[in-house]
Amino acid sequence: MFSPRRLRLYLISAVILGDVRRTQALRAAGTSQLGKSNPNLKGSSRDHGNDKDNDGGVFDKLKPGALRPGDKQKTVKVEEPEQTPTSAKKGKGDGKDEEEATDDTKSEDEIVNEEMNTILKRSPIIIFSKSYCPYSKKAKYFMLEKYNITPAPFVVELDEHPLGRQLQDLLGTNTGRRTVPNILVNGKTIGGGDDIESLYLSGDLGTKLQALGGKRVTAVPHSADPDP
Repeated sequence: MFSPRRLRLYLISAVILGDVRRTQALRAAGTSQLGKSNPNLKGSSRDHGNDKDNDGGVFDKLKPGALRPGDKQKTVKVEEPEQTPTSAKKGKGDGKDEEEATDDTKSEDEIVNEEMNTILKRSPIIIFSKSYCPYSKKAKYFMLEKYNITPAPFVVELDEHPLGRQLQDLLGTNTGRRTVPNILVNGKTIGGGDDIESLYLSGDLGTKLQALGGKRVTAVPHSADPDP
């Protein structure tokens, strides 16, 4: 016969052992049921590896194929636009050619007038002369050697100028005096050789030049002796 204490321990052990077996049975049943409901879980790692192989096959199909010995690579030829005769003639010298063409269309009168305007800008006092003319030499003597004129008079030798004859004709039209010398102060004539000599002898040459030249012109005699 078992003692009451020993009998109690035996009953407790039986209960605990039954609970353990019941728990193991439930776990086994749950695992079996999970495998039946998800058959694809088995071997998933192997299938995943196959997917990678399949992807590689897709990319292999996208790779360009190598040229075979008989194949020729097709090239695209870009045609350059045809050059028109007008564009072919254009170059660095176009501006110069246009200027020359413009000069050719100018009349002789226009060219002479432009040259006259250029000369008049050289100085307030212009002496139109001829290198061999004695009256011109006399006028230049009084204007250039007897007086210190600032700015210095600009001398145009018409017999040496390529447009000398045309300039002399234009002077006759503009000033009423075609003979030389012809001395202009700010575009106005003060006469020729005899006129300049007379102004010098009277002592009025410097005053006349400054009166017509304004503040731009100063005329100081080199000496007090009025004799040439």
